[in-house]
Amino acid sequence: MTIIPLINEITNDFNEIFKNNLSSLNLESKIRNAGDLFTLKLYEYFLTFFDERFKKSEERKKEFNIKETRKRTLITSIGVITINSTSYINKETGEYFVPLRDILHLKPYQRLTNEAEYQLTKYSMEENMSQAAKHALRNTQVSRSTVSKKIKVLDGSINEVITKSTNQPNILYIEMDEIHANLQKGGNKICPCAIVHEGYEEDFVKRKKLKNIHYFASSKLTYEELWEVIFDYVDKKYDIDKFKVIFVSGDGANGIKSYTNCFPNAKFVLDPFHYFKKHLNYIFKGDIELRNMADDYIRNNLLDDFKTLVNYQIENYPEQQKQMKEHMNYIINNIDGIKNQKDKDYKVHCSMEGHVNQAFARYITSSPYGFSEQGLENKLKLLVYKANKIDLTIKDYYNLKYGNDNYEEINIKIKKICNIKYDQKLSSNHSSEYKINTSLPILDSPSENNRLKEMTSIRKDIYVI
Repeated sequence: MTIIPLINEITNDFNEIFKNNLSSLNLESKIRNAGDLFTLKLYEYFLTFFDERFKKSEERKKEFNIKETRKRTLITSIGVITINSTSYINKETGEYFVPLRDILHLKPYQRLTNEAEYQLTKYSMEENMSQAAKHALRNTQVSRSTVSKKIKVLDGSINEVITKSTNQPNILYIEMDEIHANLQKGGNKICPCAIVHEGYEEDFVKRKKLKNIHYFASSKLTYEELWEVIFDYVDKKYDIDKFKVIFVSGDGANGIKSYTNCFPNAKFVLDPFHYFKKHLNYIFKGDIELRNMADDYIRNNLLDDFKTLVNYQIENYPEQQKQMKEHMNYIINNIDGIKNQKDKDYKVHCSMEGHVNQAFARYITSSPYGFSEQGLENKLKLLVYKANKIDLTIKDYYNLKYGNDNYEEINIKIKKICNIKYDQKLSSNHSSEYKINTSLPILDSPSENNRLKEMTSIRKDIYVI
């Protein structure tokens, strides 16, 4: 494949871009525009080359008849391109064949290339789908619904490799909470999520980081099923029997307490944030003295005194009797979890609220749009990959879209169709033809101007491969 005609064409484009109103103020934008234009034309040129090469090949003439050649517009990761695509009919079987469709692994009527879909998906791991629609692709935008549809069909998974820890910790922390998501069909979906970690990396720093943190979340799994997934991870990562203690912390919901099926010897710790802010503060209305008194009664099993204190508050706020009773019963039902907050081995207070917001809630709960059930599950799947610092590769994307191990099979098929070979050197005779016929910007000093002229002067040793 020769690229000389493309260089001729892009040289003319360069001249058009640079010949008018060139200054140091717009030089960078003109260079960027010229580069984008060259990139798009290079892509179109490659695809045209493949199409023409197959059309003229002896293999094609023996096996296929030409059906038609028509223009196709594709949205790529670098912008919109328009190409000629030839379709064929097999002489023996009558089957329809479009080489460019197979080379790019496109389905009929697919306008977004797989690379573009991959970039949209990868961007959606960092931002919401509206932002991905606007910024993931260069030189073009798509709709949010397009991104949503592409994420919805990712039914595969990434085989995450879990390596055995070389340093067995004495204590393991498992924190669990839930995310709320709006569904397109109406209603609210509760999605359990969790983190597993080994405590703080360093205790003495002000801004503490959790050690070997791993995230879990799902909209399809129940709490019990997610506990099975967590157990499988812990079992592969550590020697479960060697832990001195495993702490499970959360807000005390029944689903969180179902950990006993997988970790029967674990200790439950009620999240101090929920205990103080949500329950005690509601009953005692920010009265620190009464709240501390109630906390002392609870930790010393003086439940009758605690109930008396609550009844005293009910007399002051009779219209809130039902709610106060509910908060009181909730505290009593989690009394062991409250006492375990003071366990001598419990050194890391539950931080699940912050992790849920940072990793999931700001993309899910805060979204003004409703999710489809499959779209919600796939979005959570991508967010878990991101939180666990899995860099989504194009191979991962193909496996997510088409199923595990499909990438290698697809790659083999494409290699049979597409064998790219190009070796075109640009001689000194050609080099004089490719000039940008425009004046250079005037810089501030003679030395800078001389340097610019030196950088842009034609050299005899230029060649392109």
